[in-house]
Parts: sequence; C-alpha cells; structure tokens
Amino acid sequence: MALEKVNPHICRDFEAYLREQGEVEAAAALAIKGVLRAAAIAASLAGLVACGGGDQAGSANATAPGTCTAGAAGSPSSTYFDINHVLGAGQSLSVGTAGSPRLTGTQPYDNLTFSSGVVSGGTGLTSLVPLIENSLSEGRSVETPWSAFANLVTKAARESVLVNEVPGRRTHDLLVSSHGVGGVSYAGLKKGTQPFANGMAQVAAGLSLARAAGKSYVVRAVAIMHGESDHIERNSNYQANLVEWYADYAAGIKAITCQNIPVPMFESQISSWSVLGQATSDIPSAQLAAHLAVPGGIILVGAKYHLPYSPDGLHPTNEGYRHLGEDYAKAYRRVVLEGGSWEPLRPLSVTRSGVVITVRFSVPAPPLVLDTTRVTNPGQFGFEYVDASARPAQIVSVSLTGPDTATITLSEVPTASGKRLRYAFTAAPGNPAGPATGPRGNLRDSDPTVSRHGYELFNWAVHFDEPVP
Repeated sequence: MALEKVNPHICRDFEAYLREQGEVEAAAALAIKGVLRAAAIAASLAGLVACGGGDQAGSANATAPGTCTAGAAGSPSSTYFDINHVLGAGQSLSVGTAGSPRLTGTQPYDNLTFSSGVVSGGTGLTSLVPLIENSLSEGRSVETPWSAFANLVTKAARESVLVNEVPGRRTHDLLVSSHGVGGVSYAGLKKGTQPFANGMAQVAAGLSLARAAGKSYVVRAVAIMHGESDHIERNSNYQANLVEWYADYAAGIKAITCQNIPVPMFESQISSWSVLGQATSDIPSAQLAAHLAVPGGIILVGAKYHLPYSPDGLHPTNEGYRHLGEDYAKAYRRVVLEGGSWEPLRPLSVTRSGVVITVRFSVPAPPLVLDTTRVTNPGQFGFEYVDASARPAQIVSVSLTGPDTATITLSEVPTASGKRLRYAFTAAPGNPAGPATGPRGNLRDSDPTVSRHGYELFNWAVHFDEPVP
C-alpha cells in the first residue's frame, strides 16, 4: 500500500527515498515503512499532518499538503519546536561501552528517549519516556554521553539562551536516541545498512509519536562518535566517507520529516590509536579535514585525549562519557540554540621566519593556556617538527605569544622539503589513551562554561599535522 493511500498528507518524498535504497535489506525498508504508516494513521486520528500543512510556528516546512521540498532553505535554526530530536550514531563510544556503572538515573528536565532505551534499534519504538541511562554493556549498566549532552543543552536554553523568549518557548527539550553499533567501521554503518535504517526508523517513530501527541517535531542534528575501526582497517577514504555520511543522513531525515531546518553532523576526533598498536593515525586528520570541507554541516567538536579512560585504554570511563556529552553540548548550543558557528581549538595559519614557527589558532574562549596539570607533558607540550631530512631540526621552546598565538622555536633553520608541524600526533604503540599516556598535548583555551557535574569544560587543541612554509 502506498503511503499516500493511508494519508494524503504524509511525505511522498519518503516513498521515492525508499525506492532509491536498492542496497537496503527488504526487512529494514519494510520496518521503516511500517513506522511511517503508523505515523500517517496517528496523524489522521489527531487531525494533523506529518509534514507541510500550512504556515505555523514550529512547522518544519510550510508547504502545501501532500508535497515536500526536502532540504529547502529559509527557516532559522532557532525556530521553536516541542520536540528536538538528536540521533546518536557511530561505534562503541556512542553506546557507552565500558562506561559502567551508570551515573544518570533521573531526568531533571523534560528530555526524552524511546521506551526501548537510549540505545535503540529500529523496532519497539512505541512510546517516549524520560531520558535516563538504561543501556547495558556485557550485562552491566553503563553511562552513555547522551543524558549529559541533552541535560546541559536544556539547562543552557532555560537559564541563558532562551530566557527572553515568550512564555512557553523558553526551553529546548530534546529527544535523544542512539543507533550506534560497537566495533563497526563506516562500511557497516553507512546508508544501505541495518544501523542506518534503524536511524531512519527512529526518525519516523519520533515524528509519529510527536504528531499523535499534537506536538511539533524536528530533527536537529546527528552526533557521531566513530573512527577507531576505520583506523584499524587503514581506511584512506575516511574524509570522503564522512562527507557522504553527512549528506545521506540529511537527505534521509528530510525525506521523512520534510523539514527545511538543517541537520548538521557533530563529530569528534579519535584519541586512542596508540592502544591499538600504532604510533600515529590518519583518522584524526580526516576528521578535521571533513569539518573544513563542509562548513556548518560537519562540525568537529574537538579531540578526546583530556578524558579519563577505562582500564582497556580505548573507551572512556562513565565520568569520561558524561564529560564527552557536555563537550558536544557546548558545540550544539553554539550552532543550534544560538544560530552561530562552532570552531574547535584548531590552527588557522602556520608561518615561519628563520627558526621561529608561528601558529595562530581559532580559540573558542581566549586566551590560550599551556596546561601540564590536567594533561601531562609528552614533550614540547605535544608539538613535533618533522621534515624529509635524515635529522630534522629539534624544537627548543614552545611559548604563547598572544591570546590566540603559539610560537615554536627550532634548533636551526630548516632547509629540507616536507616541513610539517604536528600536535598530539604520536604516542608509543600500546599506550592506553588518556591525559597521561596517549597521544596528547597541553594546549587548551579558557572556556568558563559551567558543567552540571563539576567538570572543567575547556576546549583542548585538536590533533593536527600542518605544512610549514
């Protein structure tokens, strides 16, 4: 049965979208269609439309009933919606592996998840419940990043960003659900796989339940935590994969919701490759490059070397996951709540005069700080100089010469080709990740953001490998 025959107001674009998914297993496609059929029936019973349906506050797209211009521009990201859905995706960090025991057992605001749990598949998405940590890993309760993420966002909305809005619109309530799968590379998560189909089913279910309750709904973002398996597989196309992943998520979501609100994809760099047996990794550079390639679409939150890690040296502790969620919340606040842009602490320019290399950084909250208390010094505060010569010049000093500027002085004027400046780039193979052992550096900003859990929410410099003139 075509969806239009259930309700002429449901998004016709989703039928076309499903037809394009030739590589999706039939069962997955049918599951999503079943959820969307339920959305159509619920919308009919409630006298609502699933997309379009007139010019009203909180309408994801003001188009004629039965039509959908997916991806149309125009609505500000700050438009009010009753339910703001964020999809969590990726591998083990997106589902809280090793983050035992759970820390969040109550919901302080009105944030939601599916009754099947914050880590949900594509079925059993029948109702919404308060967002708490109820996921299991190896039979033990774990803390994912998602409660901390949602709760800091809502706190910021209610206490700061939206306090001057009209009554009833002074909050930003989130629906958060993850469809991540541990230990799976991009090839097993991209469009055409079961996990991706599960994400689309969560969108369709969120839309259905919101409309049935008479609430406005939008998908605000996808937040991924990923890259370790692609490091293991030596994936040289990871930057292109991230760009494709972002585009496929945005297209798939908009085909269901018909929204013209953008759907950015938030990401963070891996910081754990040394425990996997390698001194360096190309994946963090690909993650930074994807951020630069799609401004405002793919958003790099930062690195993860400042977090506490579990004994396996690969996954954060429960406190680490909660801190990571709040790191994502800061970037989300800037982009979605405030309608601005987020730049992590990253190099903007690298210049050289003789033996002196000068790096100017994008600094979210100046001034820069070299901090050897919270992260131990791996040598030269994490900076490395290399070139094609047999014996490259050595770094003799690193200093901060401005609120956004670092100066690196070499032992001699470099003359060889292939001159590069690296940061938090190398660690001894086998070393666990984290602030005392893994690939790391000491450069951070002075962000005063107040954590709900007592963390210091500074922004630490990203892993980078930049050419030197």
